[in-house]
Amino acid sequence: MSMISAQSKFCGYLIILFIYFLMMSIPVLQAQDQPLTVDEQFDQARDAAFNDGNYDKARTIAYAALERSPDYHGIRLFIARLYGWEGDYASARNELETVLNRDPDNRKAFEALINIESRSGDLDRSLSVTDRALEIYPRDEEFLLQRASVLYSFDEFVRSEQVYRSILLIHPSSREARDGLESARLKQMKHSVSLSYRHDQFDQIFEPWNFWEMQLNRQTPYGSAIGRLQYANRFSQNGVQFNLDTYPSITSGFYAYLSGGFSNSSIYPRFRFGFSLYKSLPFALELEGGIRYLNFTTSETYIYTASLTKYRGNYMFTGRSYFAPSSLGNSLSGNLLIRRYFSSADSYVSISGGYGTASNDIQFAQEINTLNSWSLSFDAQYPLSNRFLVSGKAGIDSEEFRSYTRRRVSIKARVSYRF
Repeated sequence: MSMISAQSKFCGYLIILFIYFLMMSIPVLQAQDQPLTVDEQFDQARDAAFNDGNYDKARTIAYAALERSPDYHGIRLFIARLYGWEGDYASARNELETVLNRDPDNRKAFEALINIESRSGDLDRSLSVTDRALEIYPRDEEFLLQRASVLYSFDEFVRSEQVYRSILLIHPSSREARDGLESARLKQMKHSVSLSYRHDQFDQIFEPWNFWEMQLNRQTPYGSAIGRLQYANRFSQNGVQFNLDTYPSITSGFYAYLSGGFSNSSIYPRFRFGFSLYKSLPFALELEGGIRYLNFTTSETYIYTASLTKYRGNYMFTGRSYFAPSSLGNSLSGNLLIRRYFSSADSYVSISGGYGTASNDIQFAQEINTLNSWSLSFDAQYPLSNRFLVSGKAGIDSEEFRSYTRRRVSIKARVSYRF
């Protein structure tokens, strides 16, 4: 009887223990079955975009969250920014207009839409959005600054200066307006003149080479024009070359490079011409393709070049290739430049390196048919004032010819004045 009683108690304990664990498991099972909140979905979308770099997945999750909460404007702004980063400005615009239709006073939507219209290259749309924002937020410093910045980015420097002046009348302590006003004034300086000197020192065989250059730059409504007078002392010979370079604008984000030069000296090409087309692409990219022609007294050379530039934050990365066909053998070389900008486009440091079977900067006949070449250089520019700029460059290179190898160290200094 006692054995039966003990067994009954043991079974009872097991039943109680089973019920206890069952009751403890129910909340866990319920939590597992419970769907994510909208905020948790938003967190997942941001994680997919910023940590995984998967914008499509991020938008899918974000749109699913919007189906549950259509007026969660932060999610729709997030989707619009993703579209903008990918260069799909129409889709970004649609999402931001949806926010403004439902919430006409939404500051973040206005700020994002002004940025999108500016990046899309449409000045009229950009200004129209700033007008709408200022109707709701009159005399608002941030929206006035955005309007001035939009005008500045479209090279409307006179109008940009006027807006910056109006901001300072309303907000005299605005540092951003003062800096912007100064930049707009500088951009209206249409001329600059510069003088540079370069010294090349070789490890053997050659005497040092010396180069002087005077340059006059004029900004026009159609692009910049640059006249250059170059003097060289090489192989105990003196020579002068005249050059004219222009960068005519064709349409927004599309411009050309045209260059011509002439010299009576044997150390320079008698004639030189250059032509390139530049096109802005989505994702802050710029593509270029062109041709150079050099006519020497004993030969003529065509050089084909292509480059791809990527802008990322304060950095610029440019990869360039050169191809020079020749009866003695084709020449091919490549160059990579990395530049870090600081307070403005006038203040930077760069490092550049090249390698191939031709010099990366062919100027003279001897540089065309090298067997092998490499180069490494550093350069920097710094504004001493609003008008004066100083820059310098130091480099080392090696060029292998059939009978010798030429190694060189180059130092260059330049001073510029804007007016």
